[in-house]
Amino acid sequence: MASKAFLLAVMVAAAMAAPAFAVDYVVGDDNGWKLNVNYSAWAQDKVFYVGDTITFKYAVGDHNVYKVNGSDFKSCTVPQPGESLRSGNDKITLATPGRKWYLCGVGNGTHCENGMRLVINVFSGAPTPAPAPAVEPWPIYNAPSLPPMYGAPSRPFYGAPSLPPIYAAPSPPPVYGAPAKKPMSVWSNWKLKFHF
Repeated sequence: MASKAFLLAVMVAAAMAAPAFAVDYVVGDDNGWKLNVNYSAWAQDKVFYVGDTITFKYAVGDHNVYKVNGSDFKSCTVPQPGESLRSGNDKITLATPGRKWYLCGVGNGTHCENGMRLVINVFSGAPTPAPAPAVEPWPIYNAPSLPPMYGAPSRPFYGAPSLPPIYAAPSPPPVYGAPAKKPMSVWSNWKLKFHF
């Protein structure tokens, strides 16, 4: 009973921890958001899920971030200036699945034309965490003793009886001239009694 309750508690804790699997990606890693960085190569080995965040880090005033559509992305068309992010530490939570396009609008698109643009694909399902390692039950002789209110037996338990080895040691070679001894089975003196 206690092990079922423990397993249930672990499963509930794991389900509640699911949002903790969201990842915060810094665009460009140590390079940040700047010219002369290949953002396609940076995003190539990453898998983005709903709930993850991407952070654009750059020197304030040097760059900005615009979220655009696919056609504006291809042509490096910069939207209205009021739509840009320009804090230098712009964090975007990926709230919906699908393709997302971002670009730098400095120089009326010249930074975008020189590589400051990012396209990612966001997936809806969060990654499944690796299964928890199986919990091995304690051997019965090491089980903790619980007070009777928790369903422990009312009489003491002294552990499992020790059983004889499965295979007997090999007998020595027979001595010729002497009568051979009948090998004794390990179970020959074992008696089983049932009391009803």
